[in-house]
Amino acid sequence: MLLDLIDLSKLRRAIVYGLLLGAVLVLQNMIVSQIPLFGVRAMMVPAAVVAVGLFEGGVWGGFVGLAAGYFADMGYTDHVVLFTILLPALGFFIGVLGKYMLQKGIVSYLVMVFLALAVIAFCQMFRTLFLSGSDASAFRAAYFHGRYVWIVARTGLLQTAWSLVWSVPVYFPCKLIAAKPMGH
Repeated sequence: MLLDLIDLSKLRRAIVYGLLLGAVLVLQNMIVSQIPLFGVRAMMVPAAVVAVGLFEGGVWGGFVGLAAGYFADMGYTDHVVLFTILLPALGFFIGVLGKYMLQKGIVSYLVMVFLALAVIAFCQMFRTLFLSGSDASAFRAAYFHGRYVWIVARTGLLQTAWSLVWSVPVYFPCKLIAAKPMGH
């Protein structure tokens, strides 16, 4: 009787996406993070959240984004809850766009991954650009007239571009999972 209340196809799909997310986290943290480009390291987890949101909708994107954000934040000491807040919001938003406005092809996926990575890079840079130092106004006056802003922005752009390269392999397993029926 309890099994009648559980949708086994959704449970199977959640388990498969959980395994995929675990594989992406391991791949990102163990292999991709060891290949820096001009001092920046790529992120693959946001690409997985974008793919799930695009193929499965906003609810799935939000839930996978919450799980991904929770585990991604464990690897970063500077940003305690940044990914736990951003990834569910991005997954949900892209899921809604995917349902009503976007095609589910690789071009839409890459554009959404680029935008998601750009938002994440900006949020990572925000504290450095605007909130560092004891006096924020003195900080801005001292650094905005120099090259500091360009250096920080360049780092964000490089991280976005390098992560976009590593997001391509994430697309295909997510598309395969979404297309496969997980029936009884």
